[in-house]
Amino acid sequence: MKLVIATPTRGRNGLEDVIDEVFARAPYLTIIEASEEGYRVREVIENEFKGLSHGVGPIIVKLLKDRGVNVVAAPEVGCGVEQLVQELGIKYYKVEPGTKVRDVVEKIIKQI
Repeated sequence: MKLVIATPTRGRNGLEDVIDEVFARAPYLTIIEASEEGYRVREVIENEFKGLSHGVGPIIVKLLKDRGVNVVAAPEVGCGVEQLVQELGIKYYKVEPGTKVRDVVEKIIKQI
């Protein structure tokens, strides 16, 4: 099974980066591809929408869905975002802010 995992991150350091406290307003979004063979960073996206006054969550969810994301790992998402990801068939995993991306990815892979 191929997973495409998106995490909100503080920087551009890929698997060595840490999860940000927020989802849609995080400075970066790190997208990881994972399968039985292993995992790798597909891309790190600078979040150009983080400064909008409202509506950021749905914009980010659409951006991630368009990139093939089927798992979101974040500390917290708003109730609208949680419902939207569910409707789009994206799994949501609640994770601790400050956790290394690599640790989050390995934990998700073990759970699936």
